[in-house]
Amino acid sequence: MPRGERPLDEGDSPLLRFARDLRQLRADAGTPTYRELARRAHFSVTTLSDAAGGRKVPGLDVTLAYVRACGGDEQTWAQRWHEVDESWALSKVSPSPYVGLSAFTREDADRFFGREKLTHALKSRLETHDFLAVFGASGEGKSSLLKAGLAQHYRNPVCCTPGTDPDAAIAAALDHDPDLLVVDQFEELFTLCDDPVRREAFLGRLLGTGRKTAIAVRSDFYPHCSQHAALAEALTDAQVLIGTLTPDELRRAITQPAAKVGCTVEGALLTTLIAEASGRSGVLPLVSHALVETWHRKRGNILTVGAYEAAGGIDGALAQSAETAYAQLTADQQHLARQLLLRLAADGTKRPVPRSDVISDEVLDVLAGARLVTVGENTVEVTHEALFRAWPRLTAWLDEDREGLRTHRRLTEAARLWEELERDSGALYQSVRLAEVTEWAARTDAALTRGEEAFLTASKNLARRRTRRLRAAAAVLVTLVLVASISAVTATQQRREVERLGLLTQSQQLAALSAALLRSNPDEAARRAAEAYRTAPTTEARSQVLSVAAGRQRDTRPVNGLGVKAGNGIIGVQSPNGAALFDGTTLAPLTVLRPDDRVTELDLAPDGSVVVTGVLGRVTVHSSPTADPVVLCETKPWTSVNFIENGRAVLVGGQIWDVATRRMRTQLAHSEDWYQFDVAGDVIAGFRENSVSVWSLATGQRTARFDVGTHSGSAVLLHGGLLAVGETGGEVRMWNTATGALVRTLPPHKGWAGLAASADRTVLASAGSEDTEVRVWDVVHSTTLRPIQVGTTTSSMAFTPDGRLAVSNGSALRLLPRSAVPVASAHPLRALSIAPDGSILTFDDAGVIERRDASLRRLGRVETGAAGRTLARFSPDHGLLATSGAGEQVAVRRTSDGSLDATRNEDLPPAALAFAGDNRLLSAGGDRTATLWTSGPKTIDTHNNGTPTAATFGRNDHEVVLGSDWGLVVVWNLETGKDFNLGAVHESPVRALVMSPDKRTLATTGDDGLILLWDTATWKKKGELRGHTGTIGALEFSPDSSRLASGGNDKNVVIWDMNTLQAWATLRGHAESVTHVAWMPDGRAVVSAAADALLVWQLDVEKALQALG
Repeated sequence: MPRGERPLDEGDSPLLRFARDLRQLRADAGTPTYRELARRAHFSVTTLSDAAGGRKVPGLDVTLAYVRACGGDEQTWAQRWHEVDESWALSKVSPSPYVGLSAFTREDADRFFGREKLTHALKSRLETHDFLAVFGASGEGKSSLLKAGLAQHYRNPVCCTPGTDPDAAIAAALDHDPDLLVVDQFEELFTLCDDPVRREAFLGRLLGTGRKTAIAVRSDFYPHCSQHAALAEALTDAQVLIGTLTPDELRRAITQPAAKVGCTVEGALLTTLIAEASGRSGVLPLVSHALVETWHRKRGNILTVGAYEAAGGIDGALAQSAETAYAQLTADQQHLARQLLLRLAADGTKRPVPRSDVISDEVLDVLAGARLVTVGENTVEVTHEALFRAWPRLTAWLDEDREGLRTHRRLTEAARLWEELERDSGALYQSVRLAEVTEWAARTDAALTRGEEAFLTASKNLARRRTRRLRAAAAVLVTLVLVASISAVTATQQRREVERLGLLTQSQQLAALSAALLRSNPDEAARRAAEAYRTAPTTEARSQVLSVAAGRQRDTRPVNGLGVKAGNGIIGVQSPNGAALFDGTTLAPLTVLRPDDRVTELDLAPDGSVVVTGVLGRVTVHSSPTADPVVLCETKPWTSVNFIENGRAVLVGGQIWDVATRRMRTQLAHSEDWYQFDVAGDVIAGFRENSVSVWSLATGQRTARFDVGTHSGSAVLLHGGLLAVGETGGEVRMWNTATGALVRTLPPHKGWAGLAASADRTVLASAGSEDTEVRVWDVVHSTTLRPIQVGTTTSSMAFTPDGRLAVSNGSALRLLPRSAVPVASAHPLRALSIAPDGSILTFDDAGVIERRDASLRRLGRVETGAAGRTLARFSPDHGLLATSGAGEQVAVRRTSDGSLDATRNEDLPPAALAFAGDNRLLSAGGDRTATLWTSGPKTIDTHNNGTPTAATFGRNDHEVVLGSDWGLVVVWNLETGKDFNLGAVHESPVRALVMSPDKRTLATTGDDGLILLWDTATWKKKGELRGHTGTIGALEFSPDSSRLASGGNDKNVVIWDMNTLQAWATLRGHAESVTHVAWMPDGRAVVSAAADALLVWQLDVEKALQALG
């Protein structure tokens, strides 16, 4: 039976009513098939089906042909069409129902969806409590939840933010007699208010209002709240932690605002948004902004995937909007915009500034027009903190001189205090502080407000007056002579410094532009990254070069053909002028077979043989690229050819031909009218129109036949008895070849969908004819992996036997390295390590040990049976694996076969495991003890230091270092039982500890985005590394101890230089939190693991530049 029509989207827009009525007209005509309608109307099946699809207005000619074929009144329907087309055009200028970066307010309550359940929970909680604190990461919707969700249930809610004078802010709010007081951006109490007296006064007033009060606090400021006794007590039973929206909540948040104004969200777009946003912390403002930009590009009343991609998607829309606004400014205005935006940031949080501090109204108008900043009655602020993360150019500015930003903020506060003290000279800068701010102002060419300029000028004048009083007359004369000499030298030095700083700035801007372009135009992003580094080797440029090169295609070759096949060392392209063959490693041209024929099909055998057919119908076999052709048989044009039996036979259409005898062996049963086939093992699948048939290669008998829809001519057999079919509408569906049942539908592509399967049929690659990315599906684990950005559309592709991917757009053939093709487990990784031979070992939540080479090709797989383990560590010699969890205390297994080597019984499962150099195991955690397992186990009691959360061995195998949930780091001597407490070094539980190979440095991390370095000779702190945001859970020193790799919840991998204690490179490519990092033995590459992919980062910048072209 033919497949039923796709259900129409929900809603009652004019376009949907038009589509429903067209379908009803067809039903009144007796529901003729679309194939029959196509015969009557002389339009294709797809065109007529789309006309009644409710997603776009069909052409008038198509509409009238549809109506005519169904016996309808053409004049009536022509009038209907004009009405719908007019409403479609009008819908383009309607205001967006989405708020973008701004938080929802009480006035937006009618379009605030997705948090209904949580809103009800908050309302119920405040019915029994007067105080409530909502904690959550930036971008989780705390402000919107309180101001649009909770506030709508109160008569007179009033909202305030602490700002620089929190006590005055709350006093003003209470003057309005609110029945609900909402304190938004509560973290400003710690980031903007430096006066502890004002801070305590605010808290006293807040906790003593006697009114219903709700505060919104960023979760990373929870430790700050706990430092105030009264606030900590109030939080004991009055706190709610909000997380990411569920897929169903996301669906409502996306579709319902559009439905409120009679519009619909295309199913493909909804699927894409949910897939890209689900489980991502802080993504809501990016989703909302992407929807606003999609709205402005929508077609009629439908928000489409095409409009979404044009806007830049979740990860690119905001950067694209910001770059567009920035490009509207002159060079001088861009400089002022940079100064303003930096002034609006305070350690990753928003920092409102007085409207009077804004130097250029023109700049402000552009930024506000792009909704990047919000202008209040007296203040200006960034619309949402997401801008700091999502706009690479701004991120680069913030990273460039964080200490300079702090200097500027201190200057702002000092100038304000000076004015409050009626310009008392005692409040002016002197000595070291004056020198610091003067140097900063000269170095950065900072734009200062009038108040700051006046304060700095007064400070300098005071310093000059004091200096003059100390000078003797003779000294003045000598000084003048010296100044004259020095000035000439200084002028030259300053000119060179200005030139150098200009190149640095240009490099950083080019790197930021490369990052913004990476998703939409990878080729241009690569060029910009290389240009940035060659302009000046800044950290930002280096980071971008290495990040882009990590997934960059290695080889490109011009071609004139579409179909691509890859074999053992050979890649073939079907073209109008024969079959072009290329070297499978270098893409060097080898030869062209059958140049006199339009080649329509070819296949490659493991031994290098090639089989070719074309429109002339002749099937030829070539035992090598240079061998003379042997005619195997004649067939119809466009018939597929497939080598089977390792090249000893060829499946030509439904016939099996023996290569040696050139005789037909078998005609597959009922295959006479089938021309396109795929073969995997003993299974043959054939495709014709909307149907699939399946045969047994061994018997030649047909085992199944079923309908699959309007396939695009691309279908491949997969592992586990699955068949993937690409459809003309962009969908990719997977079918069970035994039962004909639909197993899964993947999110649609733009244009018709093309497919390729890996040699072992465990990986599926798909691309749309209008896409610039290739999506990758892990068949074994039913997991979507990180997409591959190829920069051009893809018309055909094929996997090489060793796992590389060849892609063609008809004019260029590209060979992507294995590292560009993501690999991942459907289960979280619990351990990652690199063996001395450079092979990569992983252990996942399914209990599987995998070994891969540096190109991520799988070398081996061992199932240990230890599924569900939450903790795992490989031994230094990689022969053992220690695990814990899932009801098991501690077990040690052999990595060679997964068999048990030993088990350890503990009262509670440990929270940390570590191996000594001699393979002795240390376990620490659950019962607040740490035990070194030997023939005579040694146990230390850590009760006084909290529960261990991280462990490593110290300077020798008798010394261990433990981090605890109290943020403490303690060094224990197992021989003496004595300890040395470094103190509460983190304000959160210690997440990771790692000792450098030279035993001179210990690195520790927590949830504060900070890495602390400790000198093991004295156990004194030797430095801090700042660059991550949020939790850092992965740390590893390079083999020579000169560098440190770190990974965290911000999805970045940072390489730190241990000599300068600065970031050497920030590597961006993961879509999920980085959980593990490890170094290759030669220190030239780092491996990182996240839920989306296992990536290898090559750190040779010169080679990376060569890869970028």
